[in-house]
Amino acid sequence: MNSNTRIVIIGGGWAGIATALELSQYNLAITLIESNQELGGKGRNISIDDCEIDNGQHLMIGAYSEILRLSKIMGLQETSLFHRLPTLLESRSYKHPGFRLSLGKLPAPLHFVVGLLGAKGFSVKEKLSIVKLCLTLNISDFKVERDHPLSSWLSSHDQDNKAIQQFWRPLCLAILNTPIEIASTEVFLRVLKDSFTKKREHSDFLFAKKNIGQLFPKPAMQYLKQRNIDIRTGLRVKHVMYDKGKYVLHTVDQTIIADQLVLAVPPPQCIRITQSINELQPIRNKLERIQHSPITTIYFQYPTYVELGQPMLGISGGLLEWLIDRKISRQPGLIAAVISGPGEHMALNKHQLEEKAITEIKTLFPQWPTPTKVSIVREKRATFLCEKGINDLRPENKTPIDNLWLAGDYTNTGYPATLEGAVRSGVSCARQIVDHISKSPKTS
Repeated sequence: MNSNTRIVIIGGGWAGIATALELSQYNLAITLIESNQELGGKGRNISIDDCEIDNGQHLMIGAYSEILRLSKIMGLQETSLFHRLPTLLESRSYKHPGFRLSLGKLPAPLHFVVGLLGAKGFSVKEKLSIVKLCLTLNISDFKVERDHPLSSWLSSHDQDNKAIQQFWRPLCLAILNTPIEIASTEVFLRVLKDSFTKKREHSDFLFAKKNIGQLFPKPAMQYLKQRNIDIRTGLRVKHVMYDKGKYVLHTVDQTIIADQLVLAVPPPQCIRITQSINELQPIRNKLERIQHSPITTIYFQYPTYVELGQPMLGISGGLLEWLIDRKISRQPGLIAAVISGPGEHMALNKHQLEEKAITEIKTLFPQWPTPTKVSIVREKRATFLCEKGINDLRPENKTPIDNLWLAGDYTNTGYPATLEGAVRSGVSCARQIVDHISKSPKTS
């Protein structure tokens, strides 16, 4: 495609990167602007105490088709990026026996049903009630007439308290990063459907072999530069104006003109930089109603011989919810503990949280030594709160204004706030832009 159209993307997170990658397959003039010095947004590397770690632990699954496709476009093979392992969900509890769910290599969704029937930690009656619900959902294509809070919806479908607390709650937190009492049933079921009913390999876990920055953002930056994409990091856009069919971007010391503008920034920034564009007020009104949810990741550095014995372990009954052994990402002895969503931990200072987390780990693994170093990463606005009715607030990629687009996990992808959701939004946005330009009258 030949075009003199200048496309500017504000935001170098995974949505902005995906938009640029998809657009780079065409002969278009593209500028990608990021306020940080590196691309990646909330999925990038950070350095704490001379140790490079992820700015939060991210889990990927085989259903993340767009991340895998774009990686392949960049010349990266899945086997060089991920360890692909069949689903193994194991949870230990301070109050209950815990459970273990392992999915074999049967075709979907049979592998899920057989796995549930063989799950440990539940009675036959409890397992049958979960299986019955899943079979009912399969018949209804995992759709509900209207959205409900997930816990009340599960209760109305014969799920007892143990099944909700021990099985559905950790699954909900892992998928939506939202407490089950307010979580969107609609979005939860969409992910459940895509992960467990289409292809068996969609439910596989993809454990990164590298830090998150080396996994996608840094290779993307190299690839985009090779394709002559203008990438400007460390540049913050203060506000955007619409003037005579052009978009005027104001930074601290320069002005940038765009024919097509993509806002690939989170809702608060989108609201802030578009205040002068009155036509966006209805969208801003909805974005203001989207709440956010934190994720806290605590990294424990142990001697290299310390390991979980498996890549991931769930925990219930305390503050910590998931433990991930970073040995699988070439960081032996580093254990990442994840606390999803809000809770009492947000009121604890660093020392209090560190002490409480160490005590919980000691209870579960008394043979482990005291960690040599503890690093805490708190993302207070890590994801949007995926509560009941959230899809009614999520905008489309195309805005009511000509040539102004939105990209981000919060747009109407149907997915929760995941890296795959961000990438899918960026790809969708890019394809709509290409289609729009191809249908626009040519000017000379």
